[in-house]
Amino acid sequence: MRMRNVVGVVQVGLMCGMLIACRTGDEVEVRGRITNGSGPASQELSGAEDAWGGPGTTAATAKVRASVLEVDGQAKVIAEADVDDQGGYSLKLDQSYVRVILEAVGPTGRTRASALLDSTQPAPGQDVRTAPPMSTETSLEAEVYAQMVRDGVEPGNVDTVDLRLRLTSRRARAVRLSSDIPGALRTLSMAVRAAQQARISAYAAPGSVYFNKAELLSAPRDAASTLDLALDSGTTSAAKAYADFFAARDAALPMHSALEHQKAERDAGMVFRAIAKQACLGNDCQWDTSLAEIHATGAAVHFVLGQAGASALQPSADAAASELFSNLATSPANAAQAWTTYRARILDAEDSVLYRWAEDAGANRETMRSLVQAASGIGATLGVVMSELLRQDVSSSSPEALAQSINQTFTNYTTEMTRIVGFNLGAAGISAQTALKLMLITQEAARP
Repeated sequence: MRMRNVVGVVQVGLMCGMLIACRTGDEVEVRGRITNGSGPASQELSGAEDAWGGPGTTAATAKVRASVLEVDGQAKVIAEADVDDQGGYSLKLDQSYVRVILEAVGPTGRTRASALLDSTQPAPGQDVRTAPPMSTETSLEAEVYAQMVRDGVEPGNVDTVDLRLRLTSRRARAVRLSSDIPGALRTLSMAVRAAQQARISAYAAPGSVYFNKAELLSAPRDAASTLDLALDSGTTSAAKAYADFFAARDAALPMHSALEHQKAERDAGMVFRAIAKQACLGNDCQWDTSLAEIHATGAAVHFVLGQAGASALQPSADAAASELFSNLATSPANAAQAWTTYRARILDAEDSVLYRWAEDAGANRETMRSLVQAASGIGATLGVVMSELLRQDVSSSSPEALAQSINQTFTNYTTEMTRIVGFNLGAAGISAQTALKLMLITQEAARP
């Protein structure tokens, strides 16, 4: 039996994974490259000589500087290296570090782009740590991390792997086009901090059997280093690279089930969107869902089907999740439609995973249809409630109060779904728990 471990709550900063740097006694090499890429932010941007990467960055860079942030927010330079004609560089560090900021620096000392390195530990099987290619998106990640420390968050309490998953190229575009970039960075700093607090609270909620904050922060770093290597090499698609990353991250956190991950990402994602909307251009990135939230939803459905002995349906559910990921990656502006399509493939469509599972279990199809419709109605109501929350000004709300409000909304939704749908599932002649879990997971994902 696993026993609840809350040591991580009180030992913040005492383990190597929670410190700014960890000495190993060995020299570390970090290699990387600077790109001219900036995703959707490559056009119609003013201020070409800013620190956000994009066209011309490679040619304008003279060297790369590596720094770590002290508790007071001051940067401590730990290495510098020249940049070759193709934008490549190689840094030699005297020891291993975590949470390293890499900056592309011009001849005058101006930062042209940056990136955030979760740790200098090489990917498994590698002798050299490969950094993520510098771009507009990675520059936002480094800027938000620095802003969080300036805002008073200790570096050792920032989950940089999580931070990087939440900040998309669309958000980078919105910030770079903002008339108040410092204000946008402060907003995203608060949003990431609140999301990470909500995520940790979900893992440490009453009823959970294990929680260790240090493990939660440090365990995914090997997966992140492998992801950076894959993104740099370009030998595999981004979708495949991220799929491999999430599989490795989940394997590094075996103490938590897929359902625990799903609830944590559900709460954190909603908290993040409620605050981060203020740093968007209109609706351009208001409804952005993190890749972690997408993965956690699909993984939870896969898990529930496995528990129900319905492994034959797992490929169909996984295919729906893969399609969702692809749709959001290629057409993020159509997020609402992408999630609607996913819900239909799991719940609503005539050949949905739920209907096929129910038929295999000998359930009455008409009864199931009415219950699915009821579940969809309750899910739509949840979406309306969350939409209203997203439209409110939460700038004066504390992260803790906002997280508690969102968690309570989800709790009320679960209670209502259980009361109306769960109570009547027995009439369909099937296991209420499996059907109810599939409905809950799918209807509550990425609301509104």
